[in-house]
Amino acid sequence: MECPFCCKPSTQIVNTRPTYANSAVWRRRRCLNCGTIFTTHEVADLSHLVVIKKSGKSEMFSHIKLYSGIYRAAVGFKGGSKEKLVDKITREIEKEIVSLKTKKITSEQIGEIVLNKLRVAQSGTFLRFLAYYKDITNEAQLKRELTKYLPFT
Repeated sequence: MECPFCCKPSTQIVNTRPTYANSAVWRRRRCLNCGTIFTTHEVADLSHLVVIKKSGKSEMFSHIKLYSGIYRAAVGFKGGSKEKLVDKITREIEKEIVSLKTKKITSEQIGEIVLNKLRVAQSGTFLRFLAYYKDITNEAQLKRELTKYLPFT
């Protein structure tokens, strides 16, 4: 790791802690050249993961797209920090995707993982994401989709 202050590559790890439900690592590092202490955050790199879109087009997995889709659905969230909730759910979903141990995943598979996670974690956000993701335009369509996720409906 290169020191951000003197740009020398010799650093020493001083302290390490897991963060974000063990999906990232926080580290304090000391530069062996200038002695400055700085913090780094390490997360798993999912750029190897290819997402196959509905159109058949392939693209690299994007943490930002996943986060922003959930964030958009969390409009009106009450009960704490919306950003923390969305970040937590996004990291849990990424952890689940990594556990599949695959190099390719369809956008539909990702959508289903998101819906199942939101159904349990945040019902209001689940409904908004469902309506957006499935492009629901009427009540009958909403009821039909809800029966897939909520057996008591």
